[in-house]
Amino acid sequence: MVLMENELAKKSGDRPVPVRACLAVVLSILFLLFIGLTALAMAAPASWTGAWDSRWFDGGARVYMQQDGTHVTGRYPAYNGRLEGEAEGRRLVGTWTTPKGSGSFEFILSEDGRSFVGRLGNKQWWTGARISSGHDQALRAFQSSPSETLRTFLIAAEAVESGRLEYQDDLLSMLIFPEGGRENHARELAPLVLLLDQFTVDPDVFETKAPEGDEAELVLTRYDGRTLPLQFRRVGEDWFMVAPPAAFVKNLFSEIAAGLPGGGYKAGGRFDGSTPRAAMESFIDAMRAGPAMQDTAIAALDLSEMPTVVRDRQSVLVAEYLNEVIARIGEVVFQEIPNDPGSLEPFVYFTHPAGDIVLAPTETEDGVQWQFTPETVRTVRALYAATENLPQAIRVLPYDTHSKAPYFKIRAIVAGAVPAALQPVGPLEAWQWAGLVAIFVIAVAAALLVGIVLSLAGRLGPASGRAASSRAFAIWGFRLLAFGVINYLGFAILGLPSEFGGAIKSLAVLMMIAGAIPIEFWLVDRLHHAIDRAGLINQRGAILASLLVGVAKVLVVCANILLFADALSIPYGAAIAGLGISGIAIAFAARSTLENVISAFILFVDRPVDVNDLGRFDGRIGTIEHIGLRATVIRTLDRTLLTIPNSDFIADSIENFTRRDSVLMRRSFALRPETSLDQLRYLLTEIRRMLIAHPKVLPDPARVRLLGITENRVEYEIFAYIRTVDYSEFLAIQEDVILRMMDLIEKSGTDFAYPASTLYLARDRGIDAEKGEAAEQAVAGWRGEGRLPFPNLTADEVSGLQDTLDYPPEGAPPEDEQYKPASPEEKRQRGRFWLFRFGRR
Repeated sequence: MVLMENELAKKSGDRPVPVRACLAVVLSILFLLFIGLTALAMAAPASWTGAWDSRWFDGGARVYMQQDGTHVTGRYPAYNGRLEGEAEGRRLVGTWTTPKGSGSFEFILSEDGRSFVGRLGNKQWWTGARISSGHDQALRAFQSSPSETLRTFLIAAEAVESGRLEYQDDLLSMLIFPEGGRENHARELAPLVLLLDQFTVDPDVFETKAPEGDEAELVLTRYDGRTLPLQFRRVGEDWFMVAPPAAFVKNLFSEIAAGLPGGGYKAGGRFDGSTPRAAMESFIDAMRAGPAMQDTAIAALDLSEMPTVVRDRQSVLVAEYLNEVIARIGEVVFQEIPNDPGSLEPFVYFTHPAGDIVLAPTETEDGVQWQFTPETVRTVRALYAATENLPQAIRVLPYDTHSKAPYFKIRAIVAGAVPAALQPVGPLEAWQWAGLVAIFVIAVAAALLVGIVLSLAGRLGPASGRAASSRAFAIWGFRLLAFGVINYLGFAILGLPSEFGGAIKSLAVLMMIAGAIPIEFWLVDRLHHAIDRAGLINQRGAILASLLVGVAKVLVVCANILLFADALSIPYGAAIAGLGISGIAIAFAARSTLENVISAFILFVDRPVDVNDLGRFDGRIGTIEHIGLRATVIRTLDRTLLTIPNSDFIADSIENFTRRDSVLMRRSFALRPETSLDQLRYLLTEIRRMLIAHPKVLPDPARVRLLGITENRVEYEIFAYIRTVDYSEFLAIQEDVILRMMDLIEKSGTDFAYPASTLYLARDRGIDAEKGEAAEQAVAGWRGEGRLPFPNLTADEVSGLQDTLDYPPEGAPPEDEQYKPASPEEKRQRGRFWLFRFGRR
């Protein structure tokens, strides 16, 4: 590959060709072409042939279309309508015709060929969904007797009333209209369905046999005394219902609806518990609609005796159990259920030794609502087990099971594979116990795996000290979180009973929250670190940032406690009150801790020190590393960490070296007793001049004074302030001053007096008499000229001498080339805010 790149580079001049990049681009283009061709190959051909469940603004019908080339014809029997048009790709344009009118239409087929959208003329919309040949939605019409025809009609009518218009044609086919068959009777069907929903049928009617003749009558009754006679007629072997006159249906329904809330129409999308029938209808319709209407189905259950901690999941499971039991019993004919809003007598829908299905009025926030009783909720699991082997009843409509919870699907698989695993063992079935053990083992393995992966991959970044501790704490948090999440999700699909699942859920939620707290702590620390590295926190703001981090962690703990209370369905008011009471108890039990917290805020307001300040604290010299809510951490000169409680820290004396403007040099020296007075005067004068001339020494109050004669030594003191705040630089400048002073001592002809007992055996050279004489002559000259610099130099001499010495001394490299320790501010690492990563420090 390298040779190929070089060869191409020679052909293209000096500029190399990135062959790998070119190959990557070519492969990407080929991949995109493959995806496009695959999509084209999978795209359905533009065919309009088939059955369509269509809708428009105020109705709908099943449409049957046939395509021959580009010519498409169709029919929708519910309205005795016809379609005819020409297809251009996915566009179909044509005309519609019914006995009551005609017009144009335009349809656009979807890319997958499963739906279309269009309009009638330029006004009303018209949409449709293809009914696949394998989709079992066919209605089974039982018409061997008037009672069977009535039952089939009522079941299908409820489905159409709920929006399942695909059964509209089947309903019309069971009716005989007095006016004949060529008129549009689809619009007459809706009032008839609504009217039938207002009456009640005696269940014994459905057990009657077919009469001997070709005509029969069945009478429906209503709680207010009204009756609705229905005529039936035999045609061949089947019985059909004679549709009542449209005017009669309309007038009777209008009379009844005038006294009903909502005008006799269903309350779509919300629970209606005004009557037992309305409650049952709301529940069945919501379960048929699937998870989107889950809350409506749960509203039909009286959950007052169910523990609040498990209501969110157990209520869904109970609704699924109840729906399964009702489906196994048989199709619901809602006209068998009372619809008297004034009745308060509980309605028993089904009874069994294991439990009953009962609807009863319940006091709720919305007033009196009919709901399935707490006894039904409590025993529905046993009812499900009791009816599990009951063969499914012959149904008029296919049973829709798309809303089943995972528990039922898993249980069905277990039942098919290992039937013995369904045997109860204590409060659970055998397979549920096995599932509990499996989920626990998987959760432990996942927690260990997460910890190993995070530790080996180093996704939390290298760290040391406090950061390393935070990282290890966070890794344990991820472990607990993984353990809790897997247990929570796993136990949810096992369908555990409420008395057993409550403790399991509480444990799982506790593990998740316990794991979330260290993770959130770590995120707070990382955010603080990132903002600090971005240079958004100055040195004085570091204390406030540290305190805010502590406060944020306290808030994190409180928020997670409230989350745990919410998971257990504990009211927020009670949880907050508990926190308040706990806070008072903690305040009494941890008074010193609160003192430290208050002291931390005093440190921020007063600011006697900042992070990275050097000083003497608690009698020891060190650098401030961290100021927290509880304690202040100091790095001593021995590189150890000294932790001082904040209350003790502010109570003790604090000597801040970092904030000094200069460093005092105060040193005493001793000369030999042989030093003459003029030598001493000469030396003191030259040292003063040297201090004034030194650029790193403040001229005021730089002084050199004779202290006296002690133990055969002549002592003097240097008192001067060095222009630096860094102690290392101070030592270097002091060193330079002492070396220059030693040169002056040598020039004056004297020497230091060393603390020792000296026997004068004349072996040393003693003091330099020649240089001593020269120093004396210089002093005599100053005296003769009236310039003797005692006790001080003149102002002109001071101004002329200031900053005249070379520093660094002659022969040393320039000061900007010499090493200088970083200042406290420079020690704070900075970086661009948008470049920080978790792995950088």
